[in-house]
Amino acid sequence: MTQRNLEQHIAGALAGMVLGDAFGVPGELWPRQKVRQRFGDITTFLDGPQDNIVACYFKAGHYTDDSAQALVILHDLLKYGRVPEVKILAQDLIAWVESMNGFEINLLGPSSKAALLAHVKGEDYTVYTKTALTNGAAMRIAPVGCFFNQGEEESLSRTVAKVSAVTHGTDVAIAGASMVAAAVAAFLHSDDRQAAIHAVKQAYHAAMPLGEPTWAADLLARFELSLKKIEEHPSEEQMSLWVYQVLGTGTMTSESVSAALAIAFYCDTPQQAAHLCANLGGDTDTIGAMACAIVGARCGLSGFAKETIAYLEKTNQLDFKALAATIVAARDSFIKE
Repeated sequence: MTQRNLEQHIAGALAGMVLGDAFGVPGELWPRQKVRQRFGDITTFLDGPQDNIVACYFKAGHYTDDSAQALVILHDLLKYGRVPEVKILAQDLIAWVESMNGFEINLLGPSSKAALLAHVKGEDYTVYTKTALTNGAAMRIAPVGCFFNQGEEESLSRTVAKVSAVTHGTDVAIAGASMVAAAVAAFLHSDDRQAAIHAVKQAYHAAMPLGEPTWAADLLARFELSLKKIEEHPSEEQMSLWVYQVLGTGTMTSESVSAALAIAFYCDTPQQAAHLCANLGGDTDTIGAMACAIVGARCGLSGFAKETIAYLEKTNQLDFKALAATIVAARDSFIKE
C-alpha cells in the first residue's frame, strides 16, 4: 500500500473513532428500550439529553472522553516517538480531565477516575489498575493501532500494555485494547477480513499474559461466537439485539469490546456501524468509537460521506488528513515495545 493510501486509511480510523463516539452520545448508558422510546431511531447527531447524567455535557457532533483521551495519547506518542513513562501519560491525561472539571462531573469511568486520582494524590495507582475490568484502555487505543503493521501483534500488545498501564493493568483490559488496536492495524493495510480476524486472535494471545489475571469472561470465545453469528447473515436489527442480549453492551471490557468487534466485522461502512451502535443501548459512544475506528480503518476516508467529515472536523476543530500525515511521518522512527 502506498503512503498516500496509508494516510487515507489512518485518517479513516481516526474519523471513525470520532464518528462513532459522537453519534453514540444521546443514549449513552441507557437501556435499549429507553433509547428507542426517547429517540425512536437515531439517524443523526443529537445533543446529549439533560436527563442523561453521562451524556448531558455534550452537544451534537462533539466527541466525548473516549476520543479526547485517545487524542491525548496520540499527542504523547507523536511528541516522544515512543510510549512515554506512566507519569507523563498521567499528567497529560490529568491536565485534560482538569480542563473539563472531570473529577467533579460524571465524565470518567470508575477505573480511570480512581487511578488518575491516585496519580494526583501521589498514591499507589496500581491498587486500582490491577483490578480494572472496564473499557477505559480499549476506548482510547485506536490511534496506537495506526503505528503498527499487520503481523506485529506481539509488539503491538506490549505497546498497548505500556500505554494502558496508567489506568488499566489487567489481562482482560490489555487484551481487549490489543484486539481493537490489532484490528485497526490489520485493516490499514488490507481489506482481508480473515487476515484481520487472525491478527485479532494473535493479539489476544500475546496480550493476556501481560496483565493481572482476572475472572472476566473470555474475549476470544466471545469473538469467535460473534463470527459464527455473522455467518448466519442476520439483519441489522437481529444483529443489534443479539449483541445487546448475548454479548452485552455494558462498560466491562468483556462486554463492550466484544460488542464492538462483533459490530465492526458485521458492518460494511462506518455510518452503518455508527447507526447500529447509537441505537444499541448501553455504552453506545464507547462501543461506537471502537467499532467505527475499525471499520474506518478498513474503508479509509473515502468510505465516509464528505459532509460527515466536514461536520465532524468543524465541530471538533480537527483535521483528520493532517493528523494521519503526521502519524505516517512518525511511523518509521516510532520506537515499539
